[in-house]
Amino acid sequence: MHKRGIDDRAGVFFEDVVVFTQTISSAPGTLRTIEQLVSAAGSVPANRCEATDSSSRREFIRFNKLALRGARESVVWLRGCRAGRWGDQQSCARLLDEADQLIRILTAIVKNSKRGE
Repeated sequence: MHKRGIDDRAGVFFEDVVVFTQTISSAPGTLRTIEQLVSAAGSVPANRCEATDSSSRREFIRFNKLALRGARESVVWLRGCRAGRWGDQQSCARLLDEADQLIRILTAIVKNSKRGE
């Protein structure tokens, strides 16, 4: 099995979140949650892209922290979807697991990068 790097995983996570949100039916509160979830999930690969193009270690750390923040925020919105039983619950559980793994990876990147400061 081919192992995917953090940038590939972040991009696939965002794409999978977009597909997941299409399984959520319209109900009070769902539209705002969908918008917030897509925004948070999209910030993970967007900020990883900025991190890889950064011109300094400090900038690299800052963009990885923003990606980490997006992953953590995604968990909040996905938990809301789980609690409300909005959307495909198997996909939601899988996305929660992937978000947790992304958080661990990004946390390690930030911590290891700070050691070199």
